Amino acid sequence: MDTPLPTLLLVRPQAQATQQAQRLAQAGIDARPFCVQDTAPDHAALAQLPTLAAGADWLIFVSPSCVALAWPYLAALPLAADLACVGRASGEQLAAVSGQRVLYPATGNDSEALLALAPLQQLHAKHILIVRGDGGRAQLGETLARRGAQVRYAEVYRREARHADWALFDRLLAQSAPPALLVTSSDSAELLFAQAGEARQASLQRCRFLALHPRIAERLRMLGACHITIASDEQALLTALADG
Repeated sequence: MDTPLPTLLLVRPQAQATQQAQRLAQAGIDARPFCVQDTAPDHAALAQLPTLAAGADWLIFVSPSCVALAWPYLAALPLAADLACVGRASGEQLAAVSGQRVLYPATGNDSEALLALAPLQQLHAKHILIVRGDGGRAQLGETLARRGAQVRYAEVYRREARHADWALFDRLLAQSAPPALLVTSSDSAELLFAQAGEARQASLQRCRFLALHPRIAERLRMLGACHITIASDEQALLTALADG
């Protein structure tokens, strides 16, 4: 008799978690949003986006949230810019909504993987607009600037802490199999353990974690998690869950 798969808690922004839960349900995975940090649109920045994008040679989107929030403001424009994304999920999402070719790494879902691609090596005098949330990592823009690009930023959302449904977590713990948790950012890992408090710390540390990136996995280890698998995309996630 096959061991039932654990319920998967999706520790990511609410809209992304809801969409992913629906996709995973089709694969037989009971996945639930478990949002400790959400995105709040910066409407002033979004309103300025068409003007900034008009003069760009490249538009680079750093996350699915950026694509979802920003593209509706750009869709009707006669953009001359090439499109790129940090990560395959963002790239496939942007290609689907834009109908255009999008540059993104086939493997890896971080700035380093995107920066390794040939079209972004020689960028003398190129104008690049990076679409991101507030306080994003500096590496992408700094590296592109060293390669000769003129880099600007459109910070189209703010990150806001939310209180996750810990009553759900407690109910799942009381069942025969504890939940697994997919964590999509280091900040979310920190907030997750901070919200758990002393009463839930040990239980949370014993749960199974799936991380999108080694950097997130390392943060989880520092927080005391001991069963961590890196799953860089949804297919890897399904494989990891099936393997137990």
